[in-house]
Amino acid sequence: MLLHKKLFYRTLVAFLGIGFLSQCFASGVGINATRVIFTEGNESASVTIRNKSTDESYLVQSYMTSAQQNGSAPFEVLPPMFRLGPDSRNEVRIVEKNHQLPKDRESVFYFHARAIPASNGKTDGKENNGVIKIALENVIKVFYRPKNLPSSPEKAQSGLVFESVSGGFKVKNPSPYYINLAKMSVNNKSIPLSIEKNNAMIMPFGEIFYATPSNKGQVTWSTINDLGGHNEYNHKI
Repeated sequence: MLLHKKLFYRTLVAFLGIGFLSQCFASGVGINATRVIFTEGNESASVTIRNKSTDESYLVQSYMTSAQQNGSAPFEVLPPMFRLGPDSRNEVRIVEKNHQLPKDRESVFYFHARAIPASNGKTDGKENNGVIKIALENVIKVFYRPKNLPSSPEKAQSGLVFESVSGGFKVKNPSPYYINLAKMSVNNKSIPLSIEKNNAMIMPFGEIFYATPSNKGQVTWSTINDLGGHNEYNHKI
């Protein structure tokens, strides 16, 4: 259990969601990256969690999940839980537990860092009975990248295939890399992208249909690269 039972039932967990732009939470605790590339053969990958607050400590729990139904991931995070004092940082390691992942394409997982303000039992000299401790969570993507994949992430991002179909168009990803879209437009008309719509990330060798009356002309799309920056491309369909 994350906290003592009495404190646990006072805790309200508020999830911030999975997003490449969300880097901070809980009044100053944040992650040093928006994504992690875990290359096959590496023993581990590091993530730094920092506390910019000058007067508050946090209890941080970090763990990994999968997008699959069972939610489990073949990784562990060390340490899985730690106290993060004011104006400090701590490095955690993502360690692969087995080698059963596909070798012909990337796999995607999620790194979670959940921060709960530490409690000293008092507020303004009084017992803090009834005070709600709010735990906030930040989540970033972790891409497992096998060695010797053909081409490169940059060529994969520029090499999307567009096809006009009834009611919109299809975007095909013929590469073994995940393609993360930041924005896309057709003839300067923006195509809505979101986690809720599940249309901002195209899996390896996958495709997504985008419904729009404007399905011919100049397509411009922006992708998120390994460093969290944006690359922009265009093509006519």
